[in-house]
Amino acid sequence: VRFICGTQDLHKTLEQRIARFVGCEDAILYAAAFDANGGLFEPLLGEQDAIISDALNHASIIDGIRLCKAQRWRYEHNNLADLERCLQEAKAKGARFTLVFTDGVFSMDGTIAQLDKIRALCDRYDALLGIDECHASGFLGAT
Repeated sequence: VRFICGTQDLHKTLEQRIARFVGCEDAILYAAAFDANGGLFEPLLGEQDAIISDALNHASIIDGIRLCKAQRWRYEHNNLADLERCLQEAKAKGARFTLVFTDGVFSMDGTIAQLDKIRALCDRYDALLGIDECHASGFLGAT
């Protein structure tokens, strides 16, 4: 277990292989996805930032967001008009950075995020987009 024995060469090798497999620059392994989301937002976002979350995001995302000091908004599940309202409000409040965070596939009901449209809104409002693909791996596309 990494948090007991520290980072070993084996961890780094596996992370590099996973990153190559999914086509990313790098990867970080956690013992559980709940831990990953629990520790993600607090070091990235401060009081001057905003985070906008889908109402049906996984509990680990919701808990992780609660741990950070960023201004928080929640939009109705898969509702792009409501997401745009949140983006407008965050911009009006002068957020330094705005992060929209969503599950790719929602474990609660199996719906799929409209990522192309969410990305377009993020581009329009100069927001970052974060996607938890935990429930999408092996569910969508070739694996």
